[in-house]
Amino acid sequence: MPCLFISQMRILHVADTHLGYSAYHKVASNGLNQREMDVYDAFEQFIDYAIETKPDLILHCGDLFDTVRPTNRAITFVIQQLLRLSEEEIPIIIISGNHETPKLRETGSVFRIFEHIKGVYPVYKGKYEKMEFGDAIIHSIPHCHTGEDLKKALESVEMSERHHNIEMLHVGIMGIKEFRTGDFNEQVIPTGYLKPDFSYIALGHYHKSIEVSKNAYYAGSTEHFSFKEAGEEKGFFEVEINGGVKKKFIPLKVRPMIDMGVIDCSSLSSEEITKKIMDMLSDIEPKEKILRLLLKKIDRAIYRGIDFDLIKKVSSSALYFELSYETAEHAHELAGKESIGTLVDEWREFVSKISIDKKVKEEVEKLALSYLSEVSM
Repeated sequence: MPCLFISQMRILHVADTHLGYSAYHKVASNGLNQREMDVYDAFEQFIDYAIETKPDLILHCGDLFDTVRPTNRAITFVIQQLLRLSEEEIPIIIISGNHETPKLRETGSVFRIFEHIKGVYPVYKGKYEKMEFGDAIIHSIPHCHTGEDLKKALESVEMSERHHNIEMLHVGIMGIKEFRTGDFNEQVIPTGYLKPDFSYIALGHYHKSIEVSKNAYYAGSTEHFSFKEAGEEKGFFEVEINGGVKKKFIPLKVRPMIDMGVIDCSSLSSEEITKKIMDMLSDIEPKEKILRLLLKKIDRAIYRGIDFDLIKKVSSSALYFELSYETAEHAHELAGKESIGTLVDEWREFVSKISIDKKVKEEVEKLALSYLSEVSM
C-alpha cells in the first residue's frame, strides 16, 4: 500500500457514475444510445480534471457501473479511463455500490478486473477494509450483502490517532432528514454512525450533492438519472486536508434535465391546453434537453382533443419530452389516500389482492418481509 508521507492531501470525492446506463432510445452519431454516451462523457470530464489537477487520491463512493453485469463496452471504457489515472500515478479507491453488487455471495464481481491495474484499489467483498495513504487512513465500507454485514463493518472501524481518518460509504441515511433513493436493495444507516471523529466522510448513493453533517457529504451523481434529479447541478467534490478540511464542489457540463411542472387542466379546453404547452416549450428552448410536463385533472375527452402533432413538431428538437397526464378521476382517487406508505405496507397490500392458497400466501409474505427487513437497515 502506498505511503506518500505528506502533511497535506488533496482528494477528489466522486460517486454514482452509473456507467453503462442508457435511456430514451435516442441514438448518437456513432450508433450508440445517446444517454449512455452522455454518462461516459461526464465521467471522462471527471478523469480529465483529475489528470489536469493531479490529486493525491480519488475516492469513488459506489455505483461506478449501473448494473451487476455491465456491457463489454462499459467495462472497456472504464478500464481505458482508469489506465489514464494509472499512467499519471493518481491512486483511486472504488467501493462497490448496490447497483453493481451481486445479490448472491457466490456470484463473481466485475471489480476483480481492477485488481490488475496499478494504483486502482477496488473494495467490493462486502466487508470493511482499511488503507493508508500518507497521513490519512481510508476506512472503506462497500455495499454489504445483508444489513447485519453492514452493521458489523461499521462497528469494525479502527480509528487512528496519528492520521486523518476518512471514511467511504455507499448508503442511505435516516434521521431528522432522510437521504435515500428508494432502491429495493438500498442499505440505510442512522446518522449516529456518522462519527464526528472522522476528518471527512465521503458518501455515495444519494444523487444530490449535499451536506449531511459537518463532516459528511454526498458528492451526488455525475449525471441525471431520473426526473427526481431535474435541475440539479452535477459534479464532485475537491477536498483539501491540511489541519482542517476545505471542500469545493466542481460542476460538470451535463445535458439539462428540466421538470416543466404541472398544468391544472380542470377548467381548460383542449385548445387552451395546447397553447399553454406550446408557450412553455417556446420559453424553455427544448433543443437537446430532457423535459417533462404533467397535465393534471384533465378530462379524457379534452385530452383527446389536444393537438399532439403540433406539440411533437415543436418539441422534436428535445432529446426527450415526456408529456404525462392524470385524469380527474385518478386525482380524486389519490386524494382519498393519506400517503403511499412504506415498502412493507405496499407489499402487504399487493399480496392481499393475490388469489392464492392462504397458507402459501402467508409463507410468501413471511419470506418477503424477512428480505425487506435485511435491505432496509
